Amino acid sequence: MKIAVIGAGAMGSLYGMYLASGHEVTLLDSYRPQVDAINEHGLTKVEKDGGETNARVWALPSGSAAGVQDLVVVFVKSIHTYDAMQENKGLIGPDTVVMTLQNGAGNNRDIARFVQREHIVVGTSSHNSVGLGPGRFFHSGSGPTNIGPEKPCEEGNRAVETAAEALRSSGLEVNVIENIQKILWSKLFINCGVNALSALMQCRIGAVESTPALWKICTRIVYECVMVAEADGTYFDRREALEGVRKVIRADAGGYASMYQDRQHKRRTEIDKINGTVVGLAQEHGLDAPYNRMIVDLIHGVEQSF
Repeated sequence: MKIAVIGAGAMGSLYGMYLASGHEVTLLDSYRPQVDAINEHGLTKVEKDGGETNARVWALPSGSAAGVQDLVVVFVKSIHTYDAMQENKGLIGPDTVVMTLQNGAGNNRDIARFVQREHIVVGTSSHNSVGLGPGRFFHSGSGPTNIGPEKPCEEGNRAVETAAEALRSSGLEVNVIENIQKILWSKLFINCGVNALSALMQCRIGAVESTPALWKICTRIVYECVMVAEADGTYFDRREALEGVRKVIRADAGGYASMYQDRQHKRRTEIDKINGTVVGLAQEHGLDAPYNRMIVDLIHGVEQSF
């Protein structure tokens, strides 16, 4: 299968490395030093036990003519989804399946401006990966990849099976979920509760739970998210939702959230596509989400200090 991964950051590199074990994979990225390092030295994955694995994967600058693909996996930051799809629309043919496993919300709507909804697969990844410099990344957490159709129908289900086959044949655990919105909201709870707090406090993921004051704020953030999810049509028990966040924190307590990494590198964050999405949906439904709103303002304050 011909597969392109748009975005060769830590997560895109991780999935690109897995997929390259059984498919013809091309990584595309706008950061030229990353592209050059991958082509010269391959990708190097560092595991928790210190073991390293290197694999040769072909990389190109974003927007290069790589030809029409069978599957395109989008792993750019959610704030760049539209621009990345516009720049790489030459990868898309009439039968191409496009899968987003990105953080944040609204990526599916950006992708749908270039691809019919029946060919879009949406999902979440339980893996976590941290960049260690061009061509190297630390695989700090693992778990299943949960995917489902953007538009539930026969054609949408075929698109999901195409993506699932590619992932499974590469050694990745996959769950096909009919009600994928439940999974997407669950992932958003985690990102809303953990990502910004880790960035603001410049701490490891585990500190969000182990520090009582931070856990209190995380709890309020998650409870607001549950309230907004219910208003938007997806119901959760708020205590179960919070426990799900706690389990993820404990599974990757020593890791660093992506927004923390953005702050370290003085990059623009995805806050508007994470907590900002909850704030926007709350307003649409006549609700208020003050903790999420505060988090958005604080992260913007950090960004403006760069």
